Amino acid sequence: MKAVIFGAGGLLGTALSQVLPKEGYSIVAAFAGRADGDIADEEIVARAFAEHRPDIVFNAAAFTDVDGAEDQPEASFRTNALGPELLARTSAAAGVRLLHYSTDFVFDGESPSPYDELSPALPLSVYGKGKREGEQRALAAHPGAQVLRVGCLYGRNGRNFPSTLLRRLRAGEGIRADDERRVSPTWAGEVATLSARLGRSTAAGLFHGTAAGDTTWAAFARFLAETAGIPDASIEAVSGTALKLKAARPRRAILVSRRLSEAGLGTLPDWRSHVRAYLASEVNP
Repeated sequence: MKAVIFGAGGLLGTALSQVLPKEGYSIVAAFAGRADGDIADEEIVARAFAEHRPDIVFNAAAFTDVDGAEDQPEASFRTNALGPELLARTSAAAGVRLLHYSTDFVFDGESPSPYDELSPALPLSVYGKGKREGEQRALAAHPGAQVLRVGCLYGRNGRNFPSTLLRRLRAGEGIRADDERRVSPTWAGEVATLSARLGRSTAAGLFHGTAAGDTTWAAFARFLAETAGIPDASIEAVSGTALKLKAARPRRAILVSRRLSEAGLGTLPDWRSHVRAYLASEVNP
């Protein structure tokens, strides 16, 4: 199956580039970022489809700076909402499959129970609102599209907190981490493997794809340090407000995937298993 990846230079795109060929996909084009693959530019998108004639498009391109989106709402909306709509419309017209990625930030995190695909979305931030709009526009433009909500991703080429954590711990840096917000840390490599299965299926619509279980970022950091054999790690557990982040985060956006199970595609293992697999991949990339 011929695949095109948008956002191939980012965290999830890097994982897809590594995993998809092992899962039987032929990557005919991988656009690293906006400079060579702006998903909101009609000319660039049309040329990509005409030149490479993919069977499926994986859209990992996004404006992922959650706090920066508060200051750049138009740029965030362009990439996170208008871009997915353009890809979906172009894919539908060409008879090409589309797997687009969304986020747990479409929820407000106030539910005491995990969110499934039917749970009402109520995003708190500019980033979350744009991603929610992108979901809706993509599914409206392409009835056969797949939208996979992920969250708390970490891995290679990631610049976010969990992705930089291992390097910082090994360097002996002191870590300040939120010990209040409940999260499901998810290794991008597991999401890429799940994506390969989902991309081959005929199932369409909205899916959830995060690690099972939940923890806090402080507890995650402690578990990562312990599992990586860094006994002298300096980790300070703090409140979310102490970090003084600009954008509101959901306090407990824990996802459960009913639709993956119903489609016979399996779900992702516990977040601790993700940590072990991630560390193993760092030793044997």
